[in-house]
Amino acid sequence: MDWSPDRALRVRMALALCLLCVTVVAAIAATGAILTLLLGMAIAVAAPDPELLTVEVVVALGGVATVAVLAAVVWGERTAPEHAVAVTGATRVDEESHPELLSLVRAVAQQADVPVPTVALAPTDTPLSLTTGFRPRNATLVVSDGLFETLSTDELEAVVAHEIAHVANRDAAVLTAVALPVGAAERVRELLAGPTAGVEHGHPSRAGYADALLTAGLLFVLPVWVGAQLLVASLARAREFTADAGAVAITGNPAALASALERIDSAVANRPGRDFRTTAVSAFAIVEPSADHGDGILAPIRRVIGRLFATHPPTEVRLARLKERADER
Repeated sequence: MDWSPDRALRVRMALALCLLCVTVVAAIAATGAILTLLLGMAIAVAAPDPELLTVEVVVALGGVATVAVLAAVVWGERTAPEHAVAVTGATRVDEESHPELLSLVRAVAQQADVPVPTVALAPTDTPLSLTTGFRPRNATLVVSDGLFETLSTDELEAVVAHEIAHVANRDAAVLTAVALPVGAAERVRELLAGPTAGVEHGHPSRAGYADALLTAGLLFVLPVWVGAQLLVASLARAREFTADAGAVAITGNPAALASALERIDSAVANRPGRDFRTTAVSAFAIVEPSADHGDGILAPIRRVIGRLFATHPPTEVRLARLKERADER
């Protein structure tokens, strides 16, 4: 089954990946420079023998400290999939509680030729679906109570197929790897902004000291940080298009996915409050909640900036592409 992106999209994704690798190197280099400076100052103050403060010693210690920070951030990512599920309060479903849902997921996974993911149900009225897991065999599919209330059977199948396409494409692993410094900085930003998603379920922020150090490094290369966020968003949008194409290839029903996207987008827009509409969760969801850009003279500018940093394409653009696919059939 082929749902590979078109040539222009593949070029765009490859370019974004290359530039993001450069961003990772720049962020690590900046963090290393900060650590080297701090260690040099500490040695200058504490060393009994000034001759110990050589350039070689300081650089070597700075390099070791930088590798340690990077290793800590990478090590911390091992719990990212479980945390993404936990912050929604989702619990694993079984044959007794939701046999029809499990049967649907199995059928779609077999059609896509991927391992059947674990299925969990989130207790929220917001129509939510997302997948996590760095490898297909360890993937978890999360759907919400609100999704069942909002979608028909065909629409639900299309949404599950979209998420299964993400699993087949290993999107969670790719985006986590290339966005490593950006992800660390985002965790710090969310922590400083207020209560994080998952607190009510006993799963607060994963942000740690290593994330803070990497964020400090990004602050010293602020243009690189901004560029990285733009690239991550662009890559994520491209992979959403690919997942949409995958859902159509699996189900053969672009109209069902289009209808599902319209229903979810409308329902999410009408749900007041924060709910699970946070960066950590919404970036994995099938539809990214629209930000409130307000009114006034600056609203158009805020709207453009919001589009640039959005992790999902505008729903109307996705609908137009799906209509084109439906017309081709």
